[in-house]
Amino acid sequence: MTLRLRGKLQWVPVGAVIVLAAWAVAIPPVMHGAYGAIGGTLMVIAGVLLAVFTVTFVGYLVRPLRIEAREAGLSVRLPTWPTRTVPWAALAGVSGVVVASGGRTHSYVVVDFAPGADALPALCRPRSMYRRLGPAMDRGEDAKGLCLEEEVFDLDPAGLLAAIGRWAPAGVPVSGPHGESYGTPEPGPARPA
Repeated sequence: MTLRLRGKLQWVPVGAVIVLAAWAVAIPPVMHGAYGAIGGTLMVIAGVLLAVFTVTFVGYLVRPLRIEAREAGLSVRLPTWPTRTVPWAALAGVSGVVVASGGRTHSYVVVDFAPGADALPALCRPRSMYRRLGPAMDRGEDAKGLCLEEEVFDLDPAGLLAAIGRWAPAGVPVSGPHGESYGTPEPGPARPA
């Protein structure tokens, strides 16, 4: 399942490219100005951070996040990272979560890693959101996993949970936000795609 950025969030990468272009135009006058050494150093530091931010978000437009359940495990392709397959043995469970705050409800698909599993970069969006949302979901402080947000990504939580549930072995529970169970693993290696 390909997870693209939602509506207005697609303008964030475009804005980042515009700001990076403005930075590139502004750096020569700053470097040759009265405070060239200090201003230039600060501009270079800001430029490197801005370039990393821009590349990351443009990646979400050019090569969107992709997550697929396969026989070997859960395959995750981050925009700026090669595809990684998290083996089923490294997963503790997958669940749909609904959180109400400020009069709005937010839906998430949460993938819990088994203790000691570490398959994706710690700074990627799904891992960092898991760290922020984990305490609210009663996950331990050292717990690791992925959190896919419906308000950031064009995500159908029930569809993703059903797709994962078709492939997940019996030891990896896949459940919805209201306790519904997704998928009954079929015996043998041939499972539906």
